[in-house]
Amino acid sequence: MGDQTTTDLPDVAEESVAAAAPEPAADPVSGGAGATVGRVLSWLVFAGGLGAAAFGIGTLHVVISVIGLILACTAGLTLLKLRADGPGPEPEAGIAG
Repeated sequence: MGDQTTTDLPDVAEESVAAAAPEPAADPVSGGAGATVGRVLSWLVFAGGLGAAAFGIGTLHVVISVIGLILACTAGLTLLKLRADGPGPEPEAGIAG
């Protein structure tokens, strides 16, 4: 086997730690105009999907009903994800009991 040695260089280690911690970027999900636009579009798609499903059921068209339900479910899941990732109330420090 070859003779391989490693040496710890304190200056290099400090630089790599400093470079490994990037500045936190603005999160578009937690707030801002991007989150608002995303929520509005999701609500519109959700309402449109429910409307399409109701129209499809009323006119006895299965394909329209299925497409409407798929749109509504996908938009609903997106809204739940935005709600979970968004800023919320602070959790309580202790449990009463």
